[in-house]
Amino acid sequence: MPQRVLALEVGAHELKAAVIETSFRDYRVVGFYHEAVASTEELAGQVRSFLERNQVEADTVLSSLPGELVALRTFYLPFRDRKRLDQTVPFELENQVPFGLDDVVVDYHVLQRDNTGTTVLAALVLRRDLEQHLAVLHAAGLDPKIVDFAPLATLNVLTLLTASLPDTYLYIEGTPWRTEVALFRGQQLVGVRSISVAPAAPTPAVEAAVAGNGHAPPDAAQVDDLVREIRWTVLALNAGPMEPQTPCWLAGEGPSFDLLATALRRELGVSVRRLTESSLRNVPAALSADVERFATPLGLALREVTPNGGVGVNFRQGEFTYHRGEDELRHALWRTGILAALVLVLIITNQYMSYHQLASRLAAVQAQIRNVFTQTLPDAHRIVDERTQLKSEFDAAQKRLQVLGGLAPISGATAIDIMRTIAAALPDTIKIDTDEYVMDPEAVRLKSKAESFEAVDAIKQQLLNTRYFGDVQVKEVKSAQDGRVDFRLVLTLNKDAVVGVNPAGNQ
Repeated sequence: MPQRVLALEVGAHELKAAVIETSFRDYRVVGFYHEAVASTEELAGQVRSFLERNQVEADTVLSSLPGELVALRTFYLPFRDRKRLDQTVPFELENQVPFGLDDVVVDYHVLQRDNTGTTVLAALVLRRDLEQHLAVLHAAGLDPKIVDFAPLATLNVLTLLTASLPDTYLYIEGTPWRTEVALFRGQQLVGVRSISVAPAAPTPAVEAAVAGNGHAPPDAAQVDDLVREIRWTVLALNAGPMEPQTPCWLAGEGPSFDLLATALRRELGVSVRRLTESSLRNVPAALSADVERFATPLGLALREVTPNGGVGVNFRQGEFTYHRGEDELRHALWRTGILAALVLVLIITNQYMSYHQLASRLAAVQAQIRNVFTQTLPDAHRIVDERTQLKSEFDAAQKRLQVLGGLAPISGATAIDIMRTIAAALPDTIKIDTDEYVMDPEAVRLKSKAESFEAVDAIKQQLLNTRYFGDVQVKEVKSAQDGRVDFRLVLTLNKDAVVGVNPAGNQ
């Protein structure tokens, strides 16, 4: 399900907001909103009505502090461990500012790591300023996940560029009151500085112009002063002049920045490129012209959707820590518990339905067994266990067959039928005495005497001619003491034989 991110820039003169909609794979810029600040005393009410009037709703809220409320320092620490950095940065920063650690909130952004240590950009805000900022947002019904520093947040807008960024470049962004200058080398942020370009309390003419269209009137002298400040800032950040035609992306509001672009080309020799004139990804054409004006809230929102490559700090530290994540975790665990219970109920229901289905099938099979039983043993009056009773009756019948002289042969004929067939097959000229007669389901075995060896061969041939036997074997042929011939016959029964057929074919 798409999630909406709202980034707010609550300045002394204007409210700005950018909304980004994120999905599992990508994001898109939804809208920009702005309004001049009417009164700082009624700011919370104005923020609430501002969002309601523009029908802005979001799943995640971010905000930024204006540049004049935050102090920045860049320094190097001879270690890389994050835990040691967390412990050391506040004390290192305390030595450079006239405030105690109890009066400030500190966070930092890692600029560069090497084998020996880490260069950090540390940011500091007075506790009372942060409390006041959060109080305004809480009164407006908002609980920001991140409270960033506007000059850092705006740098993330460069991730919108579709073209690959060069190795070294400048980024300059501003409003009618402040301008931010950032230097990148090796595509890594080297440093950033905020420059005041107008008095803290602008003149009535400027206020009227801003209230009307958000643009201060062009002032050539002010632009010249700003160019001089930018030159000194670049010299300090780069430790020397920039290479000629170094790319410089410019994002700013109003005609003053058109004058600034020309002055930067002339005085610094850089290749100025307006951000709105570049190809930007995921920005609708209707909003592309306003990207420069909303660079700070847009960059802040982009930090949330690209957290691994984002630039910024978060002053929600210590007692100001954002707890919505923990609340969301508790709600997620509660929802997971409910889903687990629902899954368990579904499993139990499925098992019960499977059991009921199997029980119905078992009842049907048992009914069929009972039907077969009653048809097989119609005289049985008491039925306890069909299988056991059927097996008992089968065993009893088998024993009765054994008592009668053996199991029924595969041909279905009885012993008398087979003896009659043998007698009918032998002509009257052949005399045979049988001493032993054994019958099993597959064959008949006889121990007999004949008048001669020729008679034995004739007996075998006559029995084969009946076609009643599948095979006739003569074994243990030998002369007896009385002059006759002893022999054994093994007659293999033919299951397709016709019972009682004599050699002549008569019944």
